[in-house]
Amino acid sequence: MYDEWGIADGYHDVGGEWHATSQATIERLRAAIGKPSHEDPMWFVPLGDSPSLMGPCTIELETGDRLDEVVALPRELPAGYHWLHPVDGASPTRLIVHPSSCREAPTTWGVSAQIYSMWRPDSWGIGDLRDVVALGNAVATLGAGVLLLSPLHAPAATPHQQTSPYYPSSRRWLNPLLIAPTDERPPFVSNTSGGIIDRDAVWRAKRTWLEHRFRTDRGDPTWRSWARAEGHQLWSYATWNALADVHGSMWRSWPDDLRHPASTAVLDLPLVDREHAERCEFHAWCQWFVRGEVARAADAAGLGLIGDLAIGSSPDGADAWMHQDLVALDMRIGAPPDAFNTAGQDWGLPPFIPWRLRAAGYAPFIAMVRSAMQSMAGLRMDHVMGLFRQYWVPEGSGPADGGYVRLPADELLAIICIESHRSGAFVIGEDLGTVEDEVHAAMARTGMLGTKVWWFDTDVDGWPEASLASVTTHDLPTVGGVYDGTDGSAEMRAALVTEAPPDASAHDAAAAVHAAITRSPARLRLAALDDLAGATERPNRPGTYGEGTLNWSVRMSATAEGIVGSTLGTAIVTSLTENH
Repeated sequence: MYDEWGIADGYHDVGGEWHATSQATIERLRAAIGKPSHEDPMWFVPLGDSPSLMGPCTIELETGDRLDEVVALPRELPAGYHWLHPVDGASPTRLIVHPSSCREAPTTWGVSAQIYSMWRPDSWGIGDLRDVVALGNAVATLGAGVLLLSPLHAPAATPHQQTSPYYPSSRRWLNPLLIAPTDERPPFVSNTSGGIIDRDAVWRAKRTWLEHRFRTDRGDPTWRSWARAEGHQLWSYATWNALADVHGSMWRSWPDDLRHPASTAVLDLPLVDREHAERCEFHAWCQWFVRGEVARAADAAGLGLIGDLAIGSSPDGADAWMHQDLVALDMRIGAPPDAFNTAGQDWGLPPFIPWRLRAAGYAPFIAMVRSAMQSMAGLRMDHVMGLFRQYWVPEGSGPADGGYVRLPADELLAIICIESHRSGAFVIGEDLGTVEDEVHAAMARTGMLGTKVWWFDTDVDGWPEASLASVTTHDLPTVGGVYDGTDGSAEMRAALVTEAPPDASAHDAAAAVHAAITRSPARLRLAALDDLAGATERPNRPGTYGEGTLNWSVRMSATAEGIVGSTLGTAIVTSLTENH
């Protein structure tokens, strides 16, 4: 049961045990959400439907064109975000016409890769889009159809760089570290294969290069035309970065008059501070540059790229500053205690307040999804359950003291269907863990693939056809780590021993488990680049933080071509392509 704030009175865990939401938690959640108010009318209509109207109306299409007075919606009305204007002068209704499902996913295989971890001798100390193209070409030649990438989201453009791609400053904009400078030799930045990435040093070097390039390109009318078309969203993001250059990324500690994007001081700053205006231009130009580089990489990769959309953004980042009136800044998205993590999880990401996001016409959500799909053949949505309900943990409390908040899932899914058809991108939902039946049903109804991971479910014959299948994920052990006993659970090791031949080598074991997912009915099969490389350290160990951790920071031990062409890489690729 949910109250009028959308707060659940409790939840059933994976074992079926009921956990009631405490009254203290309910009160904190209600205070964060605020009293839901009546927003402007909004009407979601499936594409091709022709319902009657309550009275004569004109229709203002998203393009700006107007349709003459109608008493029913025309069947040929295009998908999109329109307006319905009653002839009698009543308030207009936001009219969102949507396809019933997303684009269909292909049947193929591919590789998943953490971009930052890829290595080549002449790189600038971190993986970039040149490595994406190289890996794409290497596996496309062998018949692969897709390459799943770690999130492309932007971190704060400040001296200290965030390591996790799932904790971005903005999900709407892109990471300039993806750019591969090509017109000069790399600077002295640590770049040993298999070494640890120093993002701060890499960003200092790349930012110097970008600033020099900007001085050359600044007068180019092409990027300025693009920037004008992007409008207020781009300049608000660039403004946050320009302010963070001076005051740091902790915007809630900035001078009071700079803490809101609509304040007079912020709006006037470009007019009175030339250096600020130039910094804004630089950060806007960086987005134009990296967007173009992503598009060129997608064209050159030889297969379809799949983007990855994180479930939230940092409370100290650009998105939180820009959308602070729509966000519960004193709440964090997470997960309740379960068998996988008995303490529960607090991901440190503030959620959108559902009724406020709806009142904004879902504009930030639309822009974010559209950006994530641009140039991509597909999009993976991390923790897709967050479209239906989110587990909110009050700031300063533990995960056990959280509660579930309902989201308008049908409307969010309708928007995803629109953007999927516009971009041509299919959609994958990461639906691991505690997932309600309604989530699976809605994903099936909208043509969204689910996710199956061999470490969690070895009954591959029972996997649904509409699935993305893999042995592991970025948060789980590699086959090598489980094989040599440095990572993984006893259950994982038992499963590996059962699947692999007796006295199997590490290579044989990796090939065997990838052959298992290939036997499944799953439409997409992916091997992690870490497994192709024989890595024993996983990309991320959830719940570990701070100095000494290797999360999101280990380079590959060889180039993309070297990994794919290695004995192990060849064995896994053969397993993915045979008998399917």
